[in-house]
Amino acid sequence: MQRTLPDVLLLAAAAAALPFSLCPAQAAEPAGNHHDANKIPLVQAPLPASAISAPGGFVGTRWRANISGSLKGFDIDGHVRMVEERKMRDWFYIGEQPGKWLESSILASTISGDPEYAAKTRKILARLIAAQEPGGYLGITDPAVRTDKQPLRGMDPYEQYFTFHGLLTAWEVLGDKAALDAAAKLGDYYVNHIGPGKAEFWPSPVRPPENRNTIICGQYIWPPSGAPKTPQMYERSEIAGHTAHYGWEGTLAIDPILRLYQATGDQRYLDWATWVVSRIDTWSGWDSFSRLDDVADGKIGVHQLQPYVHSHTFHMNFLGFLRLYQITGDRSYLRKVEGAWRDITFRQLYITGGVSVGEHYEAGYKRLLEGDVVETCANMSWMELNQYLLEITGDPKYAEVMERLLINHVFAAQTVDGDCYRYHTPPNGEKPVHFFHGPDCCSASGPRLTAKLPGFLYAQAKDTAIVNQYVPSSATIDLGGNRSVTLKVDTRYPEEETVNVRVTPENPGKFTLRLRMPAWCEKPAVSINGAAVSNVNPGTYLDLSREWKSDDVVELRFPMNVAWVEHDHLEPGQARWALTRGPVVYAVDSLWWDPKDGTAPPKVAEVLTLAAGQHSRIKPAPVPAGLLGPAYRAELTTRDGALVEPLLVPFANVGVWYKDPDKKPDRNSTAYSYAVWLRAAGSATPDK
Repeated sequence: MQRTLPDVLLLAAAAAALPFSLCPAQAAEPAGNHHDANKIPLVQAPLPASAISAPGGFVGTRWRANISGSLKGFDIDGHVRMVEERKMRDWFYIGEQPGKWLESSILASTISGDPEYAAKTRKILARLIAAQEPGGYLGITDPAVRTDKQPLRGMDPYEQYFTFHGLLTAWEVLGDKAALDAAAKLGDYYVNHIGPGKAEFWPSPVRPPENRNTIICGQYIWPPSGAPKTPQMYERSEIAGHTAHYGWEGTLAIDPILRLYQATGDQRYLDWATWVVSRIDTWSGWDSFSRLDDVADGKIGVHQLQPYVHSHTFHMNFLGFLRLYQITGDRSYLRKVEGAWRDITFRQLYITGGVSVGEHYEAGYKRLLEGDVVETCANMSWMELNQYLLEITGDPKYAEVMERLLINHVFAAQTVDGDCYRYHTPPNGEKPVHFFHGPDCCSASGPRLTAKLPGFLYAQAKDTAIVNQYVPSSATIDLGGNRSVTLKVDTRYPEEETVNVRVTPENPGKFTLRLRMPAWCEKPAVSINGAAVSNVNPGTYLDLSREWKSDDVVELRFPMNVAWVEHDHLEPGQARWALTRGPVVYAVDSLWWDPKDGTAPPKVAEVLTLAAGQHSRIKPAPVPAGLLGPAYRAELTTRDGALVEPLLVPFANVGVWYKDPDKKPDRNSTAYSYAVWLRAAGSATPDK
């Protein structure tokens, strides 16, 4: 039986509650922290970037395309010059580019081992540090418009969120003390200018009690229900970012400033972040922080916390709450985030692992099939949120969600050449028109997410080496006690069902190899040097504790069923079906339309239907060069009643927008269309 994604996640959650021997929670020291700043040790510590090899296979090809197409080809000099000149007065978010590029390039150049790229990255880092004002400000805003009342331009907190993280990653990965000092000076700027009796993150001129349950959107304030309906014009947010995401756009700075606290131990940063969190209810006017407890209790959905908050903004704040939990041990922070995660996962998560309708979350189970849905920024921070939850809890359900996003939506949003990422990548859409844009938030978030992927594959704990994602790669993992082991993952997963993990300890000895058994797989099988392992359960971690010697090989097999899955929540008469194989989601892509089936339709989603009896008419087909496979042909019916056999390829391939490099369509054209969700015969027009 084919499970739906919610079924798989429920299985993973249930498996996490199995006896301790199946899913132990051994603590590990946090990576990258240089003093005892945390009351909660990480169950899974991330590996240093220098310990991970560049990935191979399909992921590796697209990871390298990200470096050559997006990171090396980006005009970082021009954007750093904006920091050096500081002339920006407009709200526009262009100032996020240097921080995103810096962090992405530190990780990518370190893992790829490219000395020329690494040297350029260090030069950009040095320029950013040199551009910092004596008072600590580091951004693109004109000093003439910064005052004690408004020490930040509206988008500064969002932009500097990435500047902070870039500098702190430079400290942790490169050991650059000047980068840590620059992050601390920027942190001091926030502490010195924003706080009790100083500036605050008010999203508009409206103050309590008038801001109570007031809807703020764009350039207007819409009064509460029952009040006069004349909107009040106001200037853009004072220092709290985009007013459509009010009350949360400034507070997201708690995450990097708490990371700064973890690196320095300076109590002022922890005190500042705690104060900011205590003010979210007041600034928003909706008690939106406190009401996260209602989300955790299942009383309301995330979308009801307050009107129209950017999914991405929520995620970045949630990362800060998790960091507060790690530092303080206060489980109320974890409870709030876990509650939001459950609500998002079971109501708003797409089959491809992506999130967001428009740029926010909707009521009920509404996940539009077309249009501006599944934003790349939201996918980036959603992946990071799941990674942090995994590190803190060790619960494999978070890695399960990450796998689905990694296998399907991350690369569907990326052009095949890695030179841009779609702003939104709906399951049914057109191309290449929506791929090329920017520079903007999503064209920079895509490269940042892809650059971070190798860091999500492995983890470490005391006496334990952990494999979370099965991608061709290798890593050297610290086991504690001056012991280490190198793991090499050799696989064509998810194209094939088999994964080999070669274990090479520095010295033979006893330790634990922890391997994630995917929840979607009903009967995973594991063997060590050819000998079968018993008690292998889907949705858990399998712990293999033994005396390991050089070149021991663990073989994993994850049988995958090919099946049509019906959409779980659509209006009556709008039945939709998607083809899946294990965790892989498929799409009909008119780029690969067979001429024998006639002229390719402009929008395949509106033409093709899956009639009764056609669900079993699937057969393997050759995979076009360069694509993730396998591919299938399925018998479908057109709107006119004709039978056709279009090619279905993994959704991750929709970023391929031409066959012949010498005959590319116009970038702004709708030359091709694709569809994950196909209509059932007799159903209504697809939900827009």
